[in-house]
Amino acid sequence: MIEHHKINGKDVWVEVIEQPAGRENPNTIPTEYFKARYYLAEPPSANAEWINNEDGEPQLFESPVAALTFATKKLMNTI
Repeated sequence: MIEHHKINGKDVWVEVIEQPAGRENPNTIPTEYFKARYYLAEPPSANAEWINNEDGEPQLFESPVAALTFATKKLMNTI
């Protein structure tokens, strides 16, 4: 899912991608996480940047809404 936003007067596209949890027991919740990346030009022609955690790895979220909300708030402070 990709959503177009206007953040601080700039066009930004935020993409939320499903990430399987990879648990040994498939009945353990959550079975999937979500991660987000953003584009400063219309995809797919632009390079994407991941929303990373403090270790430099893509941040994992428990829902697409949480990923999108966190990404847009973080981008409001960085672009």
